Amino acid sequence: MENKIIIGIIAFILGIIVIVFPLLSVGFLVVASGLSVCILAIYWIIRGIQHWNENKATCILYVLVGLFAFFFGLVLTGNFPLFLYTSSFLLYIIGFLMIIFGIAGIINNKKNMSKISSFLFFVFGIVLLIFANLIFENPLYLALIIGIALIIEGISLILESKDKKIDSEEK
Repeated sequence: MENKIIIGIIAFILGIIVIVFPLLSVGFLVVASGLSVCILAIYWIIRGIQHWNENKATCILYVLVGLFAFFFGLVLTGNFPLFLYTSSFLLYIIGFLMIIFGIAGIINNKKNMSKISSFLFFVFGIVLLIFANLIFENPLYLALIIGIALIIEGISLILESKDKKIDSEEK
């Protein structure tokens, strides 16, 4: 329970930092995402080599995907337009998923705070779909969306942990 409060506070603070320093945040994301893809690619290549004695087809698949991902990560690192394109595409996917999970949360959750959080999730999914195109025009929208999402997630985690604390006191 305390863990969620700490994570919520960290998410809230990071959300404010991303909104206050949008270009620095997006620049960091461009480099970090490219490096992350490269690290994941290296893992896939190593994992594929480990499969050589077991299954050569799996080995070749892992290594090919790993090599493709590594080169994509290298191209993505520092490539602002490619990052904006992939971010916009991912926002469409994330927006649709947020809408689906928001509706599921509204239907399935019994607690009011959880329903409110799910409703906000649903609304933010719609906002993501609306703003996915705007990222191409101005990358500051991406920082704004990430910052708002972190702030909402932080508040949600803090409220959720307080909701559980109230339930445990009632029992």
